[in-house]
Amino acid sequence: MNKNIIKTMAVALPLALLTIYGCKKDFLKTTNPNKITEEKFWKTEADLKSAVASVYSLLRQPLYGYWGAFTGIQNINSLGDDVLTFPGGEAATTNIALFTNEATNSDAASTFSSLYKSIYRANLVLANADKVGISDDLKKSYIAETKFLRGLCYFTLASNFGDVPLILTPAKTADDQFKPSNPVSEVYAQVILDLTDAMNGLPPTRPSADLGRATSGAAVAYLGKAYLYTKDYQKAQTTLALLNTAPYSYDLISDYSENFTDKNEFNKEAVFQWVYGPFGDPYGPWGVEGSNSPMYNYLPQLIGPPAGGGWFKYVPTNYLTDQFMLEKRPAGSDTKFDKRMYYTLSWKHSNFGEADVKWYGGTKTFDDLWTSAQANISKIDPKSLLDISGTNQFLINKFTNGWSGKESADNYWSATPSTANNVIMRYAEVLLMHAEAAAQNGDLAKAIADINRIRVRAGLPEKTSANLPDLTSVMNELSHQKLLEMFFEQNRWQDLKRWYNPAQLKAHFTGTNKQGAQYLQPRNYIFPIPTGELQTNNKIEQNPLWR
Repeated sequence: MNKNIIKTMAVALPLALLTIYGCKKDFLKTTNPNKITEEKFWKTEADLKSAVASVYSLLRQPLYGYWGAFTGIQNINSLGDDVLTFPGGEAATTNIALFTNEATNSDAASTFSSLYKSIYRANLVLANADKVGISDDLKKSYIAETKFLRGLCYFTLASNFGDVPLILTPAKTADDQFKPSNPVSEVYAQVILDLTDAMNGLPPTRPSADLGRATSGAAVAYLGKAYLYTKDYQKAQTTLALLNTAPYSYDLISDYSENFTDKNEFNKEAVFQWVYGPFGDPYGPWGVEGSNSPMYNYLPQLIGPPAGGGWFKYVPTNYLTDQFMLEKRPAGSDTKFDKRMYYTLSWKHSNFGEADVKWYGGTKTFDDLWTSAQANISKIDPKSLLDISGTNQFLINKFTNGWSGKESADNYWSATPSTANNVIMRYAEVLLMHAEAAAQNGDLAKAIADINRIRVRAGLPEKTSANLPDLTSVMNELSHQKLLEMFFEQNRWQDLKRWYNPAQLKAHFTGTNKQGAQYLQPRNYIFPIPTGELQTNNKIEQNPLWR
């Protein structure tokens, strides 16, 4: 397994940050703030590579930003109907989970800020790449890679904040830096433009030394996702179908769990991922960028039960566990339930007639895990949100280190933190997005074929047109499979917003005992522009739903 891209980032960041990002604060000076960069920096491929690495940096930070375990991952997942979060933790997270957040929410502001910092760095690369003395083909690849990252940033902003400022050049004056919001349709149009350029300029594969860097396949996947989110189903279907033919060779791997551990990284299902590895200070992950920045994965610390060393911030809802148990596998199968369930969740198997297992190197029974979780579970209010009577006792295993051979593996203070990559675009998601687009286009046969590939890997029998005769039945099965397949992968909330209007979603959440269902309003479909941005940028206005 090669994680050299991590090492490149670690070495490159100090130079890139000092000579590039630091100039933004000084743009009002009478001397040119970019002078040192223009004269000394944009000369070699190493300069360009380090600058592009700095764009990746804020997106893959292990704790902060949209893909940060402490802010984005827990916040976006808390909005769905598949997990409950515990009162008494971080107020910012609780308010988002309950739909009581305001423009002052610090977690949403962190996401907004990180994305725009990455956009600023991307714009610097795009403005200066032509100065670097390398071949045109190599330069084209770096520019395409940067456009992919900028497109990913704007896609994330559009899907979470709606109308936002569209900034496409480095800020040199106050007028450059402070801009009003653009309509979300214009932001998506830029996303599509950037990702199209990236698709046409990136290589389909990377050599081993560069695994983890964007490829044309990643650009295709997110381009198709952008078309899906804007309900251009025909282009979504056509675009996503490209990943089923040469030069691409993506496929589902046989063992679902290996998408989330370090056992089989850079596998054929991974379309795009944040790469983590044993580099930097493992005990200093709190927002630091530099040569000794930690490059570990801290999701296990947040998810794992206390018996495994975790902080235990989430518990699966009854709705999720009921959906997993809704369909048993055929008689004679090696497991009773959906194969994904055995990695996604932990529970006392003997309650359902199967042999019990142990976690954390065989040191912890489920009773041990459950007992350690009671202090947090008892905080859930009202108690009716989670029924834990009888055999209704389940915990999250996905993304923890419960599979490892270490007793307290989720506690980064007592064990080496996880180095598992975070795959943020899997081929499984591509199949499910293609199925949705095909279904909406009336091509139910192709939609069912995609869904069946997901079902078969899970150990479930294929569905037929007799089982799924119309759009409603296909979409219901798609929603069901995506809930189970993509659990805790920052998809559920975005899917629900796309499939339900606010009144329908409120009714759905009420029926599934989603915490905060009573507070859901149409405005909660997006985050407000953060207060700090409104106070700094006198040209921007709050999103209309939040005024």
